[in-house]
Amino acid sequence: MEYVSIALAALALLVAFRALSKAGRRPEPAPSGRSERSEALEAELGTQRRLLAALAGGAKLTPQMVLEGRLWRDLDATRAAQMLAAGGVFVLDVRTPQETAGGIIPGALLIPIDELQQRTRELPQDARPKIVYCASGQRSAAACEYLSEQGFVELYNLENGILGWNGPREKPR
Repeated sequence: MEYVSIALAALALLVAFRALSKAGRRPEPAPSGRSERSEALEAELGTQRRLLAALAGGAKLTPQMVLEGRLWRDLDATRAAQMLAAGGVFVLDVRTPQETAGGIIPGALLIPIDELQQRTRELPQDARPKIVYCASGQRSAAACEYLSEQGFVELYNLENGILGWNGPREKPR
């Protein structure tokens, strides 16, 4: 399975290199001198490089992660509860204060998604797992994508968000 993941990552990297070389032949100058298309391809290439580096570092990536070019995983509530029980996990709630009034996962840091870019420095940069959640899993997926682009690792999106959570809750502080 590991070889399949490596092969998929290498294939994705080749596709990104090919697309980048094609973009270089047909430049579409933007005000900055670089085309939006070229910048998007370079960003995709950067993601593919990080995926390949993760594989080389021993990370277990799913084929879906490689094909979608994402550096974070979805996590179901059962597995999330197990990780929390084992300890050493950071939890981030990206819902609004109105939404969190009904309860949060114990110990979660509350940063509404609209404030995440300004408050990213409040998050730990260490390698411990980070579970991110919202109400249903959509905003937290976007938050995981943003955080992975900022260099955060071990990101997990809680599938179905707090709506799918059966574990303990506490009132926000």
